[in-house]
Amino acid sequence: MKWYDLFSNFYDSSLEKLYFSSRQRAAELLDLADGHTLIDVACGTGANFRHVNASRKNVTIYGTDYSAGMLEKGRDLVAKNQWNNIHLFQSDARNLSPASVEAAVGQPILFDRAICVLGLSVIPEWEKVLDNILSLLKDNGKVVIVDVFAEKRDFNTWLVEKIARADLNRTIWQTLQTRTSHFHHEYLPVKPSKVGGRLFVAVGTKA
Repeated sequence: MKWYDLFSNFYDSSLEKLYFSSRQRAAELLDLADGHTLIDVACGTGANFRHVNASRKNVTIYGTDYSAGMLEKGRDLVAKNQWNNIHLFQSDARNLSPASVEAAVGQPILFDRAICVLGLSVIPEWEKVLDNILSLLKDNGKVVIVDVFAEKRDFNTWLVEKIARADLNRTIWQTLQTRTSHFHHEYLPVKPSKVGGRLFVAVGTKA
């Protein structure tokens, strides 16, 4: 993940305008309530945090990422905005479990909600990671995934995969559908030429 340590220096300035409204929609679909706990897997520079906090709900956020550079930018953002409800820790998503989270945050915790934006197309062993995320949820907890799938591959697909170190062939939403109930899927209004494929959001509830 050394590339993402470097990428963190220009990630927000180069990409966040493109994904801003999609992160907003993802936060809406979390359906947050006062007292909820949320884990943001592959939280990166913390770009989801402002959208979650905009809900005006009393939510405690735990963000985790494998890239130390990304987390450093996330901590800077949290400090700048004086967000006291956000706690960050470094982890490999392939090793996430209730026990590993307890060791990282100092207390046992299962989450009401989980979110992962543009992570599962990048992280190796993504199906295992999706199972790990579900293991961190309470019964009837909800997970929201935003990612890209290339129905038709072209030069833009190749370019995005090279820059993001991603695989846009992964049918992430289909796997989520088989592992959850109350499944919902929609495409987001971002031009495929901008992101290498069709940007989607998928939502499921832990059975």
